[in-house]
Amino acid sequence: MSIKLRELIRAVRACKTAQEERAVIAKECALIRTAFKENAMLVRHRNVAKLLFIHMLGYPSHFGQMECLKLIASPNFPEKRIAGYLALMLLLDERTEVLTLVTNSLKNDLQHRASQYVVGLALTSVGNLATADMGRVLAADVALQLGSSNPYVRKKAALALIRIMKRIPEVAEDYIDRIIGLIKDRSHGVLITAVQLISDVLVLQPKLSKKFHRTVPSLVKMLRNLLNLGYSPEHDIAGIADPFLQVKLLQLLAMLGKNDDEASEAMNDVLAQVATNTETNRNAGNAILYECVKAIMAIQSESGLKVLAVNILGRFLLNRDNNIRYVALNSLTKVVNEDVAAVQRHRATILECLKDPDVSIRQRALELTYQLVNSNNVKELVREMLNYLVVAAPEHRALLCGRVSNVVERFAPSSKWQVETLIAMLSIAGNHCDDSIACMTVSHVTESPLLHSFATHKLFRLLRDELPRVQIALMHVAVWCIGEYGDHLLHSCELDRDSLDIFQAVTVADILGILETVLKSHLATVLTKSYTLTALMKLSNRLSVGQTEFISLMKSQFNSSLSLELHQRSCEYVSMLNPRWAEVCDHTLTRMPPLDDATLGEQHDHSASIYGAPNAAQRQPRKHHDPESERSFPVKDLLDLDGIFDSVVQPEKHIMNQMATSTAGCSKAADVDLLTDIFTTKTPIAPISGDPALIIDNAVMTEEKTLPSQSQRASTQVKAFEKDGLTIIMDLVDDPLDTKTSVICKFFNYTHNNFERFVFQAAVPKYVNMEMKPATAGSVSANSRGDVSQIVKLKNTSPSKPLMMRLKIQYNVGGRQIVEQAQVSSFPAGF
Repeated sequence: MSIKLRELIRAVRACKTAQEERAVIAKECALIRTAFKENAMLVRHRNVAKLLFIHMLGYPSHFGQMECLKLIASPNFPEKRIAGYLALMLLLDERTEVLTLVTNSLKNDLQHRASQYVVGLALTSVGNLATADMGRVLAADVALQLGSSNPYVRKKAALALIRIMKRIPEVAEDYIDRIIGLIKDRSHGVLITAVQLISDVLVLQPKLSKKFHRTVPSLVKMLRNLLNLGYSPEHDIAGIADPFLQVKLLQLLAMLGKNDDEASEAMNDVLAQVATNTETNRNAGNAILYECVKAIMAIQSESGLKVLAVNILGRFLLNRDNNIRYVALNSLTKVVNEDVAAVQRHRATILECLKDPDVSIRQRALELTYQLVNSNNVKELVREMLNYLVVAAPEHRALLCGRVSNVVERFAPSSKWQVETLIAMLSIAGNHCDDSIACMTVSHVTESPLLHSFATHKLFRLLRDELPRVQIALMHVAVWCIGEYGDHLLHSCELDRDSLDIFQAVTVADILGILETVLKSHLATVLTKSYTLTALMKLSNRLSVGQTEFISLMKSQFNSSLSLELHQRSCEYVSMLNPRWAEVCDHTLTRMPPLDDATLGEQHDHSASIYGAPNAAQRQPRKHHDPESERSFPVKDLLDLDGIFDSVVQPEKHIMNQMATSTAGCSKAADVDLLTDIFTTKTPIAPISGDPALIIDNAVMTEEKTLPSQSQRASTQVKAFEKDGLTIIMDLVDDPLDTKTSVICKFFNYTHNNFERFVFQAAVPKYVNMEMKPATAGSVSANSRGDVSQIVKLKNTSPSKPLMMRLKIQYNVGGRQIVEQAQVSSFPAGF
């Protein structure tokens, strides 16, 4: 015979190991199963009670489900309550198949007239376990209990009906009148469940909202009575009459008053009364005020009432409770677009929240501050945002820098302030700024000639004072400006017309020293040294003194550099110092013209029309690699060429830069700025064939031109892909000694990040034979210029058909996997 529940609990507690506990439970479960088989009526409720304890310990108890159903049908109330309905709600859920067998017992208990507690147990089970099928059978009986004379039963019936409505929303319309009738109940427990029931019906069936509009006067009257109600021990909490019911009423009024002028007009007065009469020294009062603010902002309320709501949130900001301040900041962020002027009155309090020790409050305050910026307060708010940038977490600085730059771009009162702010931001968080911010700073400096001297002096001193711990973006901007406008450093510069302070002139030795320090800095990258090299070259051309020192520094640092980029640039610059290139050098090293956005946009659109690239309106963001989407498209489908001839493709981009062919041509164009072609549109140059070495030789040297013979290779270059800094150039080489065409794919990386795990795949139509060689490296390093290549050999077995190729490029950058596709269909005829 099995033991009692108390003895089982004592035996489990006495176990010292999990193994002992499992043995005790297994033995007891075996005894319980035996008792169930023997149909021991006297101990059935005790065995089910022990099963509940075993279930709470996490052991299987499904074998007792049928016993629960038998006990529910028992006429004995203790068995029905403890071992019946309690076990039913714990051991079963709505997915259990045997649950449908209890429907008839629930229906009988719902019609029980002798005991309200039996009806309450049945309603509780319906509210917890009812399925859609059970709801259709029991909905009428549950709704009938809404008219019970006992408030306990009415409350339970309303809660059970919420469960049924969620499972079968379409029956809500059949019981609207009975639901509305609960609003007139005198029991607060029934009222709060009735309000919750109406709210759920409005969420499930928004089209029924008009039928509930007639309840607005009753709801307003009920809320007003709660406000005027004196002390009531039954419902008073912290001196407030039934705050739970008030919160539910405010939520329902907000739903009914949304997009309804008549209902909103009826509740304006009572909302104003709640907002002014509710005390805020307790959490209950703060909860009511918060819901009141949400209701005011949701309905068609008066402007004065909205100002009152914003002022309530402003008072919340002064509360010492972090949760209340967070809620206030979150709410103000949502309402700032509706009434900016009202939120602006609390600007000082919001800015104080930027200094809060809690990072979540600081972030919310920053979001709100960003939304409050306009042309009148931009200086004050940007100053506070920069102060916050100093203490911001590293992971938040990039986003904050982007927002500050956006605000400065939109609301800057003057160019000088704009440049000063951008430089200050670069000096604080230049390591976290996007490259576009440094470019923006350079652009604004070049656009205003009056700022050339001021910006260069300021950047020079920041660079000198902060080395060697200077921000990398500030270093780049400073070196660029020193190279472009370094001649201004030799003269003093006034800070302001009304100020007596001036930037003192610096010597050539100081300029040379700061650039040499940059080169020796451990922070200097290849890009930094490239900027410094160009700056040295420009300064040697512009300054009347110190040319020899600049040139010697350039030679000593880069002529033997291991970096191909630096070594090549250094050799080219040294070659330009030859006296015969003096006139060309002057034009090459002239000042960069202002970057006109309209001109750049026009040139970009022109380039897009030439190369088929998308313009700014058509440009799509890069799609990150999604494993799920990749699994849904097999590789054979990704590189499938069945539809390659069915779609119209734009001509691929050709890389062909035809250079000048003689020194005489250079001398004729010597009076033309060699950089003007960057900002002017030019007619695209058709692809050319021939030996690239001879073409370059003819462009630089004055030797007599020699054309390649027929026995030599004929090559053509095609730009097959260009996106996000990655460019793929295909050199098509047709060798008469080989029946196949060699396609040398060169990969160019114009970014500052390495492309790791680089994979290049290609597919061709069936009439083309392809042989793909392995790539020379598995990654493409930053700023590489074709160092990595891969050879593909093709043979077109049907010369009458064009040669086409589909590409798939996959690589990792910055911890993300990028997958791109492209189609090349502009191979020259004959290949």
